Amino acid sequence: MSSATPGPSRPAPQPTLPPARARVAALLGELGEGVPLAELATRIGGHPNATRAHLDALVEEGLAEAAPLPRTGPGRPALGWTLTDAGRRAVAGDPSAAAYAEILSVVVSHLAKVPGSEEIARSIGRSWGVERVATPSRPALVAVLRDLGFDPEVDGDSIRLRACPILDAAVEHPSVVCAIHAGLVAGASGDERARLVPFAEPGACRIDVA
Repeated sequence: MSSATPGPSRPAPQPTLPPARARVAALLGELGEGVPLAELATRIGGHPNATRAHLDALVEEGLAEAAPLPRTGPGRPALGWTLTDAGRRAVAGDPSAAAYAEILSVVVSHLAKVPGSEEIARSIGRSWGVERVATPSRPALVAVLRDLGFDPEVDGDSIRLRACPILDAAVEHPSVVCAIHAGLVAGASGDERARLVPFAEPGACRIDVA
């Protein structure tokens, strides 16, 4: 990576959700896409209007999306809610991405002083990727990248990384950070041919999947 080339940004600070709204968001993420209000309200308890108010707030904050569900009878179709990438980061980002950024920044600064640091870094990243997923695959890789705050965007055989959770460390020690991330890509995807291209385009690194 080169500090002279525009690259990924830092992940935007995530909103702090009130406990009740955080519970709705967490359950929404657990249930998947297109979750109807009735299912959420049943799982959470209380009046459905309270759940609906939290859902509306999540949509307004860009943490969830609402779309009509397939019609099952006369009248207007019911809405289904889906957590957005930003919503997932708001729910799961603190224990994952924040800890990752803090710990890895310290590891990188020490590893950069060790002979053969790039090879060691890639090996660490690969082991980390394997341990993060139950079954290595491309979808598993995208999920890991999303959880860690890389803001991945799938585009055909490529995955754009539009944010870097340890951008400062990447600028200071690019070879080590990129080697760790390249190993993470290989380990989580199960594909040693998957190639990380640092700062491949303005505002993003890129992963090319064979």
